[in-house]
Amino acid sequence: MTTSRSGCQESLWTHSGTLRSRAFCVNIAACTAVVLFVGCQSGNHYYAQSMPGSLRLTPQSNPQEADLSRLASATGGSQTIGRGDVLEVSIAASLSKDDQFTMKVRVAEDGRAQLPDIGFVMLAGVEPQAAEALIGQEAVNKGYYRNPTVTVTSLSKKMNRVRVIGAVKEPSTYELPPGESDVVSAIAAAGGLAENAGESVEVRNPNHGSVEKTPMVVGDPKAPVSTVSATLPANGMKSYTINLVSAAKAGTNMYAVEDGGVVMVEKRDPAPVKVGGLVHKPDEYDFPVGKDLTVLGAISLAGGTNNQMADKVYVIRPLVNSKDPAVIQVSLRKAKKMGKENILLGPGDIVWVEQTTGTVVMEALQLVRFGISGSAPLF
Repeated sequence: MTTSRSGCQESLWTHSGTLRSRAFCVNIAACTAVVLFVGCQSGNHYYAQSMPGSLRLTPQSNPQEADLSRLASATGGSQTIGRGDVLEVSIAASLSKDDQFTMKVRVAEDGRAQLPDIGFVMLAGVEPQAAEALIGQEAVNKGYYRNPTVTVTSLSKKMNRVRVIGAVKEPSTYELPPGESDVVSAIAAAGGLAENAGESVEVRNPNHGSVEKTPMVVGDPKAPVSTVSATLPANGMKSYTINLVSAAKAGTNMYAVEDGGVVMVEKRDPAPVKVGGLVHKPDEYDFPVGKDLTVLGAISLAGGTNNQMADKVYVIRPLVNSKDPAVIQVSLRKAKKMGKENILLGPGDIVWVEQTTGTVVMEALQLVRFGISGSAPLF
């Protein structure tokens, strides 16, 4: 293997004498960054234990590990009467068929059903048995019956059509009962979160001409956790965005999805991590979604170091507000003993195991030993 830093464009990424074209392209970027930014020539050069807090990453949150059941609606089960349901109501004053009166009624959007002579009765949110008692009591109050027998049967239930897209296992349009039409139920209907799901979920509901109160708006002093941001109606839709992890911790169950609504789960597609230098398998590796990746973890993905004296590692990190990346120097020996030295990596980081005097001497000894005996290296 070539040990000169100036010759990195030729064969630093070779393995067993075979040049890997993909890794070679990664090597060019890594070598260029190392040459330009390593050492005293760079103002963005830091040591792992003393680097600024702005460069120290925090552990990732994984929405798949959040208790999303705490976000489920608590409006009732499948037997609960909902707005838009069609009911059959039978009222009998006695056992005679001539004294029975049967009608079909639809529960209006305000939750009430209108019955002939009896008038409006609030039925949404209750089960059929409770609805029978409410109708019977109202019939007695109006003076039409003394002790009627009321039977309520659900003929059809209104369903909300909700479209679920983004990082879910089975994106499609689903039908949900209005009483169970919430973010969690929509995601569950779509098979749950995909592996690349992010924390952010945007819900777009049809705008019916009035701005409804959002569940929990960012900045609300009464909100224990800022989990929701809302936007004004646009193009016939009103929307709000929630953070699944924060919302699950808060346990708020007010994230409704209306008929015709859309649930969009954020997709995370982080840039890969590139690992090169004195490792067995220099290449770029997918950055894990929802899991932490450290310097030692990245080097392990690359098959570990190929030189026992390797210790100096450069983490080359792109900066949003700077054309020059930050270069963070890590000691492998310290990283194996100190958690603070084994820093977390971010998408797009380059991990370069640097050549040093010690590694050059080790390679020279190996070559000399191999040349003399033709057997395995001395170390």
